[in-house]
Amino acid sequence: MDERLHLLGIRHHGPGSSALLRQALDALDPACVLVEGPPEADALIPYAAEEGMVPPVALLLYASEDSTAASFYPFAEFSPEWQALRWASDRHRPVRFIDWPAGVSLALSKHEDGEKSDTAHSSDPLDLLAEAAGYEDGEAFWNTLIEQTGGQPADAGQHALSVFAAIEEAMTEARAYQTETGAMSETETMRHTQREAFMRTHIRQALKEHEGNIAVICGAWHLSALRAPSKIVDDKAMTKDLPRIKVEATWVPWTDSRLSFRSGYGAGVLSPGWYRHLWSLYAASETPAPESFAAVWQAKTTALLRSEGYPAPTASAIEAARLALGLAALRGIQMPGLAEMREASLATLCYGDEVALALIQRKLYIGERVGEIDEHVPQMPLARDLTLWQKKTRLKPEGLDRELRLDLRTEAGLLKSTLLHRLTLIQVPWGRLVEAESGRGTFREVWMLRWVPELSVALAEALIHGVTIEQSAGNWTLERAQASNSVTALAEMIRAALVADLPDAATQCIERLQAAAIHASDITDLMNAIAPLVRVLRYGAARKLPEEALRALILAMSIEVNAGVRVGSHSLDREAAAARVQAMRGYDEALGLFADEALSHSWRHQLALMVEDDQVAAPVAGLSLRRLHELRAWELPTVAAAFSRHTSGQELENAGAFLECFLSGGSEIILQDHSLLQLVDTWLCELREEDFIASLPLLRRSFTGFDSIARRRLMESIAKGPMQDSGMTAAHGTAEDGPFSEALPLLYRILGIGGQS
Repeated sequence: MDERLHLLGIRHHGPGSSALLRQALDALDPACVLVEGPPEADALIPYAAEEGMVPPVALLLYASEDSTAASFYPFAEFSPEWQALRWASDRHRPVRFIDWPAGVSLALSKHEDGEKSDTAHSSDPLDLLAEAAGYEDGEAFWNTLIEQTGGQPADAGQHALSVFAAIEEAMTEARAYQTETGAMSETETMRHTQREAFMRTHIRQALKEHEGNIAVICGAWHLSALRAPSKIVDDKAMTKDLPRIKVEATWVPWTDSRLSFRSGYGAGVLSPGWYRHLWSLYAASETPAPESFAAVWQAKTTALLRSEGYPAPTASAIEAARLALGLAALRGIQMPGLAEMREASLATLCYGDEVALALIQRKLYIGERVGEIDEHVPQMPLARDLTLWQKKTRLKPEGLDRELRLDLRTEAGLLKSTLLHRLTLIQVPWGRLVEAESGRGTFREVWMLRWVPELSVALAEALIHGVTIEQSAGNWTLERAQASNSVTALAEMIRAALVADLPDAATQCIERLQAAAIHASDITDLMNAIAPLVRVLRYGAARKLPEEALRALILAMSIEVNAGVRVGSHSLDREAAAARVQAMRGYDEALGLFADEALSHSWRHQLALMVEDDQVAAPVAGLSLRRLHELRAWELPTVAAAFSRHTSGQELENAGAFLECFLSGGSEIILQDHSLLQLVDTWLCELREEDFIASLPLLRRSFTGFDSIARRRLMESIAKGPMQDSGMTAAHGTAEDGPFSEALPLLYRILGIGGQS
């Protein structure tokens, strides 16, 4: 093999490897640097040197015609590959990627989807070396020998080259052992062989083009295969017939949490936060003493514990640093490692409490940094538009959950809400809406934000709908509307378009819903469609609304519901009746907000007809009677007579379903409404013993939603004996109420309660 070729085997995302690599590159001063990575991203390498590039970042390569087929290639500031790119850029040396093309790996992955693979991931070769050296596992072995010894010895360059030579020798033996023992599957072995054929081809090309040293930075596993003699014709044959698809490449932000192996990332590390701390040591102009190194880490631990409300005295932090140094000395290592630091923190700062340390582990050991992409980097149009939105709204992507409370009456709050709703529409869920109280008139939204790298892929997928977030969200909504005939789904699209400030899309969805509603025969669907539209109309003043068209649509659909609800509630099965009752609750509330007296009067009339209609499903009749009582549309004797008719002498299943819906709405209602409680109490007292025993199952089901406290209060009320109709008297008021009686009609109107004068 050509003596100009220098193979430097690293561990992905290892700060010690990075430190050794920079020392080795300084010593070799190569004419060209070759890095393990996808060749399609060569044009993006120069951007790694831009000031605005803040790791962790990743190369995103996705299929041009199917962005769901995508691969990420992450880099942290302590990743050897990143440092190799920066070293070459700083010295204006040629640098390129030499792994197999992403177009090949994505094509093979797509081809293998749905097929049974014989890939049984082999054991980590580092574990073999660790076992031979007496270490617990490969992680501890590599950390002790490489990652935690990255200082600056006197002859740093030659020392680094000797370490890389030792790594190559050890990994060559480990790979030979795994090959002999059949630890790798045939598929896995073939994939390694094909990748290494591509790498050797790139290496030969570089040796032809450059006269000086060639430095190759790759995973240590590949060293023996790249060093072994091979023929050009054999490598060409190995790669000739592989499938390949066209791909696009760009830089995207990455997160610390996704660098961790806990995220499922195959090349992940145990603790990105700790590795960043190590890199700060190795990158410093002067290597700090172990005492200073330990003190800084324990100071970070102390600060985070205090932020979580734990007492963390400075004296304990000092003791933790000393204990970490003592543990390192006992174990014969130069610098305290992650294990020593953690044990020291647990003993002195957390007093042995694992829970306390677990609370800060995410922030401290893993890290919460989200990378940034320089403004000069060519990005996908949607990614570029999102960057502009982030600057405009001052929303910074973060890798941890963060609560965001918005007041939609402010321009800043409305702008943030608009962005998050639009992203939700195009399936880029940066924010999750956990509370929206605009329906209560407070114009407040509460979001939980968290950025994950996969959202960059989702942005690429959304490109087919438009090149800006607004355009993509609008087109996506319209495409869904055209493909749907469900009035409920169309109503939800209208609501989503309106809260995302897409009035044109909302208007077209309204037209689509009007057409669909003409042919709709399912009353439940119509009810479910009305409720979200009314809430938007009632409390959507913060956004632009096609109010006239929306109000006309709600009115037309409500008239249709009122006209068909009674007949449509005949002979419903249990599942359909449950869905109808749920829809009725939402529709009833929506009519109160819509405040159309004619519609409300018509609805109360239909409720009365459904109570009196024996063919109406029992749950529907139960809810109808309950609403008539709450609205004071019927006097108590009339309610009592209807209640008795639906519960006495009826089949237990029907009586139980009626009673369950009549009592639904929470324990507080029946506890506070004495007339309602008296009605149920009177009915129970009039039951014969055998009927009471037979009714116990339905009673148990009806009261199953009451907690123990509510049940006790209910029994206490019953134990007091027969009750007076104080609830009805209070509801109607008395002549002595004075100003209250005068204000009562207005109060009824505000609350949407009819039947009063």
